[in-house]
Amino acid sequence: MRLARYIEGGQVAIEEAPMPVCPSGGLLIKTEASGLCSGELMAWYMDQKAPHVLGHEVCGRVVESQDDRFSVGARVAPHHHAPCLRCNFCLAKQFVHCALWKSTRLEPGGMAEYFAIGPDLLLDCHLANDLEACDAALVEPVACVMKSRRRARWRPNDRTAVIGLGVMGLIHLLSCPGAIGFEKNSERIARGIALGFEVRSDESGSGEFDLIFMCPGSQDVLDLALSLAAPGARILQFAPMPGAHLDLNAIYFRDLELIQSYSCGPDDTTQAIREIRLAQVIAKDVVSDFIKLSDLPQAYQDMKAGKILKPMVIFD
Repeated sequence: MRLARYIEGGQVAIEEAPMPVCPSGGLLIKTEASGLCSGELMAWYMDQKAPHVLGHEVCGRVVESQDDRFSVGARVAPHHHAPCLRCNFCLAKQFVHCALWKSTRLEPGGMAEYFAIGPDLLLDCHLANDLEACDAALVEPVACVMKSRRRARWRPNDRTAVIGLGVMGLIHLLSCPGAIGFEKNSERIARGIALGFEVRSDESGSGEFDLIFMCPGSQDVLDLALSLAAPGARILQFAPMPGAHLDLNAIYFRDLELIQSYSCGPDDTTQAIREIRLAQVIAKDVVSDFIKLSDLPQAYQDMKAGKILKPMVIFD
């Protein structure tokens, strides 16, 4: 079978590899759709994993099942990590810190013609027969936004700002009605406006927002978020921010909260598939390029350069 592998230096290669076998108690899945995550563009992070099969925003059809809950032919949307639900972290709903969560994975990855999942991952694997494949593949990224929204304690009456209208910023806007977007890229501004959102291109802080989602991780984004924050505001950090500097005195005297949100857990994927079923978030709104696997190496470079918003591989 064919798969897409990240190799050092930000390069992606399409390779041939043996088909995985169905694990005892698990599933073998024929991939239908797999999205490229913006986190997979971060060379400093990906080089630590190289060589690494890309893809975790994925759905497919079961071709072999060793679990009666998932019949052959069913469309499924699995998360690439799943917790034990028994440890202290899980009992506190801090699923991403569970040792089992950290050790589970798709085999070999979602950007492959076939992948396998073991029985532990079935805890966070959803049946999606009622969804289009491209929409079902959004469960994981939408779930990350569901966790972000939950940790930020978003309320409909919050004056909410979303900084950065890449795909995750757009999902935040779609999931937080009334939020205002901030973006410098003219094409992303146009896309946000086309979806019916107010988008501001200026970077002058107004100090008027109760809640600010920082979607990209950079010093400029942090500085803008602080300038937009009203006293007592909550600022959600959605992405890593290596090398950023923070004036803790400024946060202290303004009673600001800085909140982090990393990945997602089973509660969030359950909420995500509900949002997708309600068409709150669908692929045509946030995926710019539906491509073949052979097109991924170029699409990877184009997304990294900001030429396209998000590619999703549609498998034959």
